[in-house]
Amino acid sequence: MADLPLLNPWWKGRQYIQEDKHIKEYEEKKYKWEPKLEIKLLPDNIFTLRGPRQVGKTTLMKLFIRNLLKENIDEKAIFFWSCDELVDFRELAVVLREYLSFSEGIRERYMFLDEVSKIKEWQRAVKSLHDSGELKGCCMMLTGSHTLDIKHGAELMPGRTGKLGKDVKLLPMSFSEYVKVIKPEIAAKIKKINLKKISHKDIKAAKIFDSELKKLFSQYLITGGFPLVINEFHNNKEIPEYVYELYYRWVIGDIVKWGRQEKIAIQLLKSIIVKQSSAISWDSLAKEAEIKSHKTVSAYVEDFENMFVLLVLYYLEINKKLPDFAKNKKLYFIDPFIYHIFRKKIYFKDIEIGPELIEAAAASNLARLSDVGLFPKAYYWKNKFEVDVLLNIKDSLFPFEIKYQNTIRREDYRGLFHFNKGILVTKHTLELGNKYNAIPAHILLAMI
Repeated sequence: MADLPLLNPWWKGRQYIQEDKHIKEYEEKKYKWEPKLEIKLLPDNIFTLRGPRQVGKTTLMKLFIRNLLKENIDEKAIFFWSCDELVDFRELAVVLREYLSFSEGIRERYMFLDEVSKIKEWQRAVKSLHDSGELKGCCMMLTGSHTLDIKHGAELMPGRTGKLGKDVKLLPMSFSEYVKVIKPEIAAKIKKINLKKISHKDIKAAKIFDSELKKLFSQYLITGGFPLVINEFHNNKEIPEYVYELYYRWVIGDIVKWGRQEKIAIQLLKSIIVKQSSAISWDSLAKEAEIKSHKTVSAYVEDFENMFVLLVLYYLEINKKLPDFAKNKKLYFIDPFIYHIFRKKIYFKDIEIGPELIEAAAASNLARLSDVGLFPKAYYWKNKFEVDVLLNIKDSLFPFEIKYQNTIRREDYRGLFHFNKGILVTKHTLELGNKYNAIPAHILLAMI
């Protein structure tokens, strides 16, 4: 039991949470982000929290713990453990049973296991304790940086996560979250857009902050939504080299751990940088990347999607409201900084803000408006004309066409005409109408 109190200093008194390493680092940062996730911590539920490294999963756990302590939950009812040094699921089971024995008599307990994906077959320990009834009255939250493993592990525990338990994704900040963190006074003045009934009054009110939002959007296109990158950039006026290396090794390290080849992964990412925003087939991407099989490309892209590196938009069959997986796909880097990492590491090029990056940032931000899960209801559509992002929101299709250019013409709206509504995402043109609206990207994305 000697080691357990070291990682749970609040057992000595709830005020000791302020001495926690992650809480202290969080409080020392100039720009603090506390993501708002739809998680209600109640007994007999298990949550898995997935997301890229350095997005703030461990810190978020500690903030959950601090909030529980503020609610006067018994200090000893809250248990945190970092799984970095555990060898296998048997050792994990021993640690969990040690805590359960220590806290015996407490009806409702909250258990936070960090980096559980580093333990091979970790789910066996959780399943065993659940099935034996030892986890009765416990709420568990599990995180892992090896996002593929924790997703797979969660899928192997059907029926054991509880009525409210679920797999939760923690993505890098959206632009609206970035504005809230950097300039909360501006975010407080901007209302969320309602696609069912777009308020021209609210859009015009946001336009008042046009110059400030333009500047913030330019910064966001450099840093993306990672707290570490954002704070380093604002502290140093540039992103240090070690940060690029840190994130690069995360992506490559995780893909290799999952049994993939580093060389193929880099070949594929190299081609995706060039083809980002273009509709492309697995076959043509395989030829472009000099990879033998389109099945290999499909498998690697699926892994990158599960790792939150890529966003894949499939073509939507409008009549069926179902994706056609056989048709060309559109691939985007899910966050601007991830795009910069591989452009720098593979092509040795410094940060450059081009139309493809802006389209990717807009598509990734817009896709978050879809109803359920990560991006299950975000697509693209093309007939004679194209719609870059098509969202299925509450069984209603809403189209966006991204035209980040100096001049907007009537023909730029043509993809939207098929849906008799829609938003043209522009560089600086603001044109409001009954069915179609042209809204600058920095204003629209601040409102979603």
